[in-house]
Amino acid sequence: MKYALIFTLLLAGNALHALTQEEFKRREELLRTAIKSVAAACEADTTRIAAQRIAADCDTTKRMVLNRIFAAQFEQALRQDSAFFYPFAAIPYVYQVSSRNGLVRVLTWLVPMPDGNRYFGFALTRKNRSDTKATITVLHDRRRTTRLVENAELAANEWFGALYTAIVERPIPYTNETLYTLVGISPIGGSSPSNKKIVDVLNVKPDGTCTFGAPVFVRKNTVNHRMIFEYSAQAVMELRYVESTRMIVFSTLQPMYPQLRGRYEHYIPGENFDAVRFENGEWRLREGVRPPSNIPVRTRGRYDRRTGLRT
Repeated sequence: MKYALIFTLLLAGNALHALTQEEFKRREELLRTAIKSVAAACEADTTRIAAQRIAADCDTTKRMVLNRIFAAQFEQALRQDSAFFYPFAAIPYVYQVSSRNGLVRVLTWLVPMPDGNRYFGFALTRKNRSDTKATITVLHDRRRTTRLVENAELAANEWFGALYTAIVERPIPYTNETLYTLVGISPIGGSSPSNKKIVDVLNVKPDGTCTFGAPVFVRKNTVNHRMIFEYSAQAVMELRYVESTRMIVFSTLQPMYPQLRGRYEHYIPGENFDAVRFENGEWRLREGVRPPSNIPVRTRGRYDRRTGLRT
């Protein structure tokens, strides 16, 4: 019954036209059903895998089939006129960020797998605010095969998968262009002993398609296309854009012991915070900044401030 419902959804209406709010709501409800099916399958499969009651390849096939169905229908809905503006707030597990100028929107989600998370997403762009239809770029996660990811511009089919929590736009000096900076989380999942967070750049090409990364992150005489933070899966790291200071603030990371330097699964947050601030077209390092005023209680109560580990 579940598969019949979703396949019916896939076959329904290919005409591209401006949908009414009620029509969008009906599509959103079907999408919500589809993504909840993906999540339910993932949760159930994780339990079975942990108990070693069923073969992993059987579980992964089921969840990936469900996800392909969801992604195809989601893309179809996003290609409708006015879809750029529709919030899709009823769809769980999908992270959404939009630029303040109303020209860029990015939607991302993940599917847990036994050997690590898989990331999926769409980038929607408009040339101007009067456009009712957006250009859609499908994002393909290639974290496992992409090399030198901190020092290269990546195409959409080489995307370093992440769930984006913020988008920061800044004018590029002496041009009419805007730099879109994405802040996100990128947990590895599976049995990995480490997690990752990322600050990346979204580049909008003249045809509306997107690439990722730009040489704008300057830290101690090093220029990178993006910032990737890797640390112990048992630690809690802060990374966020703070509007009041117009900086991206993050916990400093350090090895638990000096002899573990370079082994990032043993890195934990220290007591200090650093940040990057946009100056003359670049995100430049600021060391020893004040921590954000609204750090959640979990960084005080749920983990040990001395070790940076969960308790």
